[in-house]
Amino acid sequence: MINNISSATSFKGYIPVKHFALYPKDNKFYPVTKRKNLTKCQSFVVRNLNGTAKNMKNQEFIDFYKAQDIDYRNCPVVHSVYDDNTPTIYMVTGKDTDNVRLEAKAVGIAKKDSIDRIGNTKSFEVRNISNDYFKKVKHFLKSACRQVKSQNDEPLELQVYFIPKYGKDGQVKGFKYSEAKFVKTND
Repeated sequence: MINNISSATSFKGYIPVKHFALYPKDNKFYPVTKRKNLTKCQSFVVRNLNGTAKNMKNQEFIDFYKAQDIDYRNCPVVHSVYDDNTPTIYMVTGKDTDNVRLEAKAVGIAKKDSIDRIGNTKSFEVRNISNDYFKKVKHFLKSACRQVKSQNDEPLELQVYFIPKYGKDGQVKGFKYSEAKFVKTND
């Protein structure tokens, strides 16, 4: 865990986010890798930081994050970018979210058109526009943004830990926030 991150650290870009869930049989945390579960976990992060959480609002998490991200303090908004073929999620913060959202609009319009035309979002056009979106966003992250670093110039990632909630059938129904921390990317 990185404890010496300057309160003057400016994300001005992106940070990789990794989610972990407690496995009850051995009481250890393991990385979340299924897209469906990743989306549930990242939803907690985004809804809390964007102020759209209803029942799940966690002020402790918001304060923890706000203490480290100047861009977020000045412009409290985040946007998730999912890597298309891996469990990697990047979170863009501050005013840089506008650039990512602008690119995402074309995907939303194509999906709406596809639903109107064929009743689902599985059209050729949606696939092409989505692929183009991922390429443009990845280029934007590499060329116009930078990954957050510690005072020692080490790349960091945000790790968020959850405790799974199970239904009567034994299936994961959701996740309860446990803690979050910033760690060096190679940890």
